[in-house]
Amino acid sequence: MTEKRNSRIALLAVVMLLSGALLGLMSEDSSAADNNAVGFISSADPSGVDVTIINQATGESSSVTSADDGSYSFEDLASGDYSVRYSKAGYLSVLNSWSIPSDLPLAGVSMEAAPSGSETVTINVQDGAEGNVEDATVYLMSSTTEDSWWSGVDVGYTVSTTTGADGNADFSDLAAGSYDVRVEAEGYATGLGSTDDVGSFNLAELDDTNKQTVRVFDTAGNPLGDASVFMYDATTSSWYDAEKVGYTYYLHPSTGSEVYVYAYHGTHSPAVGKIASVAGTDSHDMTVGDNSAADSDTVYINAAPSNGGQSMAPMKGDKMVKLNPGPSASVDVSGTTDLDGNHVIAAGSTVNFSGSASTSPVGGLGYNWGGSSGADYSAEFEAGEHTITLTVTDAFGATDSDSVTITADGAAPTPSFTAIVKSNTDDEGETYNGSNVDEDFDTVIFNASASSDAVGIDSYSWDFGDESSDTGDVVSHMFEDPGTHTVTLTVTDAAGNSASESMSISVNDVTQPSAEFNWSYTNETGGVVLNSAMEGEATNFNAGGSSDNSNGALTYTWDFGDGSNVSTGETVPHTFTSIPEDGFNVVLTVTDASGNEDVTSYNIKPAQKERPDLFISSLTFSDDNPEAGDTVTMDAVVKLLGLSINESFEVGFFLDTLDGEQIGSVSVDGSNLSVGIENGFNVSASWKATSGAHTIYVIADHTDIVDESEEKNELSKVITVKSDSDEDDVTSMVMIIAVILLAVGSVGYIYRDNLFSK
Repeated sequence: MTEKRNSRIALLAVVMLLSGALLGLMSEDSSAADNNAVGFISSADPSGVDVTIINQATGESSSVTSADDGSYSFEDLASGDYSVRYSKAGYLSVLNSWSIPSDLPLAGVSMEAAPSGSETVTINVQDGAEGNVEDATVYLMSSTTEDSWWSGVDVGYTVSTTTGADGNADFSDLAAGSYDVRVEAEGYATGLGSTDDVGSFNLAELDDTNKQTVRVFDTAGNPLGDASVFMYDATTSSWYDAEKVGYTYYLHPSTGSEVYVYAYHGTHSPAVGKIASVAGTDSHDMTVGDNSAADSDTVYINAAPSNGGQSMAPMKGDKMVKLNPGPSASVDVSGTTDLDGNHVIAAGSTVNFSGSASTSPVGGLGYNWGGSSGADYSAEFEAGEHTITLTVTDAFGATDSDSVTITADGAAPTPSFTAIVKSNTDDEGETYNGSNVDEDFDTVIFNASASSDAVGIDSYSWDFGDESSDTGDVVSHMFEDPGTHTVTLTVTDAAGNSASESMSISVNDVTQPSAEFNWSYTNETGGVVLNSAMEGEATNFNAGGSSDNSNGALTYTWDFGDGSNVSTGETVPHTFTSIPEDGFNVVLTVTDASGNEDVTSYNIKPAQKERPDLFISSLTFSDDNPEAGDTVTMDAVVKLLGLSINESFEVGFFLDTLDGEQIGSVSVDGSNLSVGIENGFNVSASWKATSGAHTIYVIADHTDIVDESEEKNELSKVITVKSDSDEDDVTSMVMIIAVILLAVGSVGYIYRDNLFSK
């Protein structure tokens, strides 16, 4: 290495070190524009080396040629992984890989000289019918290997040239030995052979002998006329584009070749199909867009190229060519409980398996469950451990497997729980003893942690016997209603087996009942009048509105507030015989089975029952000024209001006072009276007058035979009876007073008649 070159390398090294220091001072979020790669090649002649890089993620490719000092550079590289190949005539190619920016600065690359000599070789290319094939590319590959574009795969050192008009490709300066030959020409199938072969290379023209008709559809079944269709001949590692006519694509593979057909479309994921061995014409329908695992920027092939194909860049147009990574098998299981990857079921249960989550970038998945095909599979398992394996095969024949273990458990768990009673959060609690739980007050802690199972308990379910439930190994519950409640614990293990355990909890009734009642009576038309009472009619009392949280039998005690005996029962009748102004305070006491009681009361004022109303409307005398000893006829008119009557009653005439001497009595048959102010019944009685001024009282029903609404049945009138002697002034004065009183009484009775007539 010359001094000048050493200086230049040193200068570049300093520049690189300074660049590294500068980068260290900058933000870690440096953009792709900072990824500038500078490298050096060492060889006898480091200039003119073609350095080609391919971005493994995007397929973008770029090439530069090394300078006289062997240096080369790429600016503004995007971060990512790259394949790099160094090639130059006379040197063995080198494959490298970069991870940018972590591989910066780049390491040096050493290239070795390829074998050379003085041998010359001429390859003649014929098509078998037309004669010489011009512009065919002929590759010679020696036994000395160099790096190919495919990591881990070597290719013989390759030189190439094209045929002239005479169909000859001339090679010189070759090392002595045998060379593999690869021939490619437009419109012909790739030819393979060796320099040991005698005669010309005859290429097979791509004709209709094995014509493959391809039509491409989207997932809706619509044909696509703008797809990209091509094939890969794995036998010769060659690519061929399709001939497009309308919506149809034609390919012309060689007989016996293993061929892969590809269909790409800009808005759909690609599709690929395999022809294991071409034999005659065939048709293929391909659907794009139904394989989400396919990559529109990548073309997958079944194996690394051979026969010199691996010396060419791994690109098909702008798409990366990569080895098929194979499918990825994935088994989903339903109907089991997953315990650390072990699926547990109850013995005899059916398990559903699905392989639909399996993927393949080349699609065409086939499923094998060990004898059963299809993406889904179901099986019933007896007690024991079972392994289920799914093997998927993709369109290229590559396989992958995934397995799951099923444990079928036939033993039920053993449930067990305790009950601790607490009155508050600070209470340490005491074990339930059969009588220490009060409703709405005490909290019971149920603990099922002592339950056990061979494969593990998955759930605890509680039924408290009062239409409430809970889950968990330790739960608390407050009982709202008294009585005996059966608490049931159901324990389910991870396999789905379950068993139950019960405990009776007796809850004390400490809540008083709620007393409530209504009352009603039936009127004369048969209608029920609610919350009303009528004097003399049966009032029906109903305590059915009372309630108690125990839902047990209740005792009802009634005090009607009228001095009558106490009654019992949910519904009782009672008749009020009077109508006091203050009414009656009716008290109901409701007692539950535990002796808790509640009291409620209502003040009830019965309505007055309609009655007959007898009264005297008028009283007249046959002689208003009789003399002592005269017989006076007393005529009275009896009238009836309100209700009619049937019983007989007495009309009595009394002298001077209401309870004075009875001077007459008339029996009246009540059925003879008509109701109404306009109707009257005449009664008469005789009296032998005695001297003096007297007040005559007439009283209807004076013996109180008839139950009336009012007992104001009397009327009075003054009469003056002359004595045998001359009247004196006193007598005159008495007469004047009597006249005045009579006038006042008449006016009163006239007013009563007018009042009732309204």
